[in-house]
Amino acid sequence: MLRLGVIALVILAARPVHAQYPTITNSRFAIDLYDGVAIGNTDMVGMGGAGAAVVLGTAGVLMNPSAIAVRPTTDNGSWSLDYHAVVLTGTYSSDYDNNGQAGSGGASLVTGGIGGRIGNWGAAVTTLVQQAPVVGSSPSLTANTRRWRYVLARWIPQIDLAVGGGFQTAAFELDPPSGAALFTISGTGLVAGATWLPHGESFRVAAGLDGSIDGGQVKTTCNPEDPATCMGYILPARARVPARLVAGGAYRWAPTAWNQQVTTPFRDELSVILAGDLVVTGPTASGAGLEAFGMHELQPSGRHTVLGVRGGAAFECLPGRFRLRAGSYWEPGRFEGIGGRAHATFGIDLRVLAFQLWGERRGRISLTGDVADRYRNIAFDIGFWH
Repeated sequence: MLRLGVIALVILAARPVHAQYPTITNSRFAIDLYDGVAIGNTDMVGMGGAGAAVVLGTAGVLMNPSAIAVRPTTDNGSWSLDYHAVVLTGTYSSDYDNNGQAGSGGASLVTGGIGGRIGNWGAAVTTLVQQAPVVGSSPSLTANTRRWRYVLARWIPQIDLAVGGGFQTAAFELDPPSGAALFTISGTGLVAGATWLPHGESFRVAAGLDGSIDGGQVKTTCNPEDPATCMGYILPARARVPARLVAGGAYRWAPTAWNQQVTTPFRDELSVILAGDLVVTGPTASGAGLEAFGMHELQPSGRHTVLGVRGGAAFECLPGRFRLRAGSYWEPGRFEGIGGRAHATFGIDLRVLAFQLWGERRGRISLTGDVADRYRNIAFDIGFWH
C-alpha cells in the first residue's frame, strides 16, 4: 500500500501545471492585460524600470504623462521636439508573464512616440505594441496588444510643477496562422501625472495614474460561446487593463544642482542618479491568464491588488562619452498560487560621433537587459546623446 501511495504521488506531481485549472465553459471571464515587467526605453529598463521622476519626453510619458512638459536642463529654446523608438525582445524567456507554466517564445515589444513643447505646453502621442505566441494553443494563436496614449501637459514655473493628462486606448486580438483575427476587443481609459522639481535642488518627485480599461467591444465573426464556430474556443467577454498608480523619486549627485537650466548644449558632468518607484496595480474583475486560455483552461489572474518595487542608478563615469546603468525590481505575483520574482537590469550608453544638424549633435548606441527567473529581455538602441 505504501508503494502504491508513493507511485500515486509521483504521478500527480508529474502532471502538467495547467491541468489544475478548470476547463472554460462560458464567456464570463476577462483576459488580464497586465504588465509586471519593466517596459520603456533603455534608460528606464536599465534603471530597474524606475522612471517616473527621471525619464523625460515621450519615453517618460509611458509612465508619467507630465514628462513631456519637463524640459531637459540643456533645453533653452522657445520650442522643442522629442521622439523615441525602441525594440525589446523577450523571446528568450520561458515564462514571460510569470504564470508558472514553462513554455517558449516570450513577447516582442515595440515602443515609440513623438511629441513636443511650445513654451510651457507639451503634447505627445506614444504607442506600445506587444506580440507573443499563445503557448499550447491549437491551432496556434498569436496575441497582439496595441496601446496608444494621447497626452497634454503644462509646466507651471511658479511652483516648479509639471502636470499632464489625457487618455489611452488598448486593443487586444488573437490571430490564427492565416485569415482574420479570432476576435478583437478594445477600450479606453484616462491617464494623469505630475512631476515636482524645485529649482536649484537635486531631487525630483513624481506620480502617474492610469485608469483601468474595460474592453467590451468584442468584434468576431463567430458565436463567442460556440466552440464549433470559433476554432474550438469559447471567447472571453472582455479584455481588461488594470488601474495602476506609480509614485517615485530621484536624486542626482554632481558638481552642480540638478534642477537648473544650463547654457551649454550638453551637460558633461561626473554624476550619479539614484531613482526609485512604487507601482501599485489594481485587481482585474474575473481576470484570467492568456496561456491557460490557449489550452481552453481558466487560470485566475489579477484577483488582488499587487505592489511592485523598482530602483536603479545611472553613472556618467566618462562625462559626455560613457554611462552605466544598473537596477533591480520586484515583479509581484499576478496569478493565484504563483509568487513574484526579482529582476536584475543593466544598461550601457556609448557616444559614437559628433556632428552638426540644426545645432551640435552627438550619436549614441545603447544596450540594455533585464534578467529574472525564466525571463530574459534585451534591447539595442541607436539615437542621440542627451
